[in-house]
Amino acid sequence: MKKPRLTRAEQLARHRKIFLLARERDVALVEAEQLLAREEWAAAQERLRVVTMCGRGQGKSVATEAALTAAAEAGFRVLDLRGRPIPDDAPWMMRD
Repeated sequence: MKKPRLTRAEQLARHRKIFLLARERDVALVEAEQLLAREEWAAAQERLRVVTMCGRGQGKSVATEAALTAAAEAGFRVLDLRGRPIPDDAPWMMRD
């Protein structure tokens, strides 16, 4: 699956991030771009790990609680819906 092409504003924002990272860490622009790519990849892997740990298929509330706590500490916005009952008029429950 190919990534969608970035808009001009997104390209400029990315270039600005790279430039600021290069100034902050005192590295070349190419190295800063590589660092940014590594950091984005690490953040994506962390999000994937948290989502996997919090999945409905886990069945372990202790592991899920630990995952939710870890996610909140890592700065992810956590929405815990386990305590709420499913409403009768939920859109996925309706039929034609």
